[in-house]
Amino acid sequence: MSHEKLSKTFDSWVDAGRDSGMETEHSGVVAAVLAQLDVRPGEQILDLGCGNGWATRLLAKAAPGASAIGVDVSPKMIARAEELHSLTIRARYEVATFENLGLRSGRFDRVFSMEALYYAVDLERALSEAQRVLKPGGRADVIVDFFSESPTTRNWPEKTGLSMHYLSTAQWRAAFERAGFIDVTAERVLDPRGVAAASPEHASNKADGSLWIRAHKPA
Repeated sequence: MSHEKLSKTFDSWVDAGRDSGMETEHSGVVAAVLAQLDVRPGEQILDLGCGNGWATRLLAKAAPGASAIGVDVSPKMIARAEELHSLTIRARYEVATFENLGLRSGRFDRVFSMEALYYAVDLERALSEAQRVLKPGGRADVIVDFFSESPTTRNWPEKTGLSMHYLSTAQWRAAFERAGFIDVTAERVLDPRGVAAASPEHASNKADGSLWIRAHKPA
């Protein structure tokens, strides 16, 4: 899988209006996670695979003075994020790959990602980049629906035409640890809205929940 292929695919999703579906589909899980994140005033947050920026904006509003940068490989997703942006929110959006963020080392208090990291062309390098841009003691919170304990998602690569990292919970934890993260844990998160809130395409995997991986950069 190439970054060009990813970019063209997600650009086409914007053209088809599919970017808004991401918020509809995943906002329940993100709200449940945000309620537990305890974002502190003034924290700087990086949102990996931000799409149209919906979660980036929620992160930036999570505490007074907090700010967020959303990055995505798709120029059209970033353009859409900028269209939807409000000047009252401390957020901005940049085109970048997970493997080459182009951001200063040790800049962020938190790295967040919702339903995106399994698209990484080079997962090991992507996790190393995430670790690099975190401050010492900084935290990563990554949520994925595509993992091997959710077998109904197995055919997603065929549906999307994209290569994806289909890892088990243990494999996700090990990948974070190889990238230098510590205190790596993983748990399931259920959408508080229930299966009825899911689109027909995703209803079958809602019962399996989302996998929330949490980790820290050494202090």
